[in-house]
Amino acid sequence: MMRKLFSLFVLFTSFINAQTLQNVDLNSSREKDIPENDQIKIELKMGVQNEDLRTFFDFENISQSLFKISGPTVKNKAFVITLKEFKEGDLVKKETLFDERDSEFFKTDSTTMSFKLLTKLDDENLKTWIRGVNFGSKKSYFALEEKNKTRYATKDFIGGKDYLIEDIKKPFYLLAIITPYITESGAGQYCQVAYSEINPENFGKKFAIPHYFLIQMEFLE
Repeated sequence: MMRKLFSLFVLFTSFINAQTLQNVDLNSSREKDIPENDQIKIELKMGVQNEDLRTFFDFENISQSLFKISGPTVKNKAFVITLKEFKEGDLVKKETLFDERDSEFFKTDSTTMSFKLLTKLDDENLKTWIRGVNFGSKKSYFALEEKNKTRYATKDFIGGKDYLIEDIKKPFYLLAIITPYITESGAGQYCQVAYSEINPENFGKKFAIPHYFLIQMEFLE
């Protein structure tokens, strides 16, 4: 009996190690696809530390995402943050949340930059606001269209990882505001969508999500 238990333990440990190595290989291969000079590291801290404020955010359905983006090529870049709206799998709207590319004042002055991106979901609207060290965006509102509006949720793409590596020369997504993917059993899944590594623009068609938003960032010279 002990020998069987030991064999099962060894098998389980080997499986976990194999999965870990596979994940490392996937992450490594992704980084190898991006030229080293163009790689930027994206780190994310979700929520707030203060317990009372955290309770208030939960009650008001507010999500705060603190993004830290670093890399040698981040310095002296302008950036644009936009929101894309999708219906029945098709892009129907694209709106700028922050764009000050014509002002030298808003260009990054170091190899690291950070900002907070807040979303609030109420009975009718998605509300967004961006706040950095020396800049802030306007508050923007977008209508929610699903009958059960409480099912919308803000999801990131990092999914518990330490960071993501992206290509500074290409736009990349920060957040998705989605309704759940409904499985055959009737259960609603959010993380299965956000962490699927499927192109977020295909969420609607792949997971039959009728209405959702994506928030995208792009660095410019």
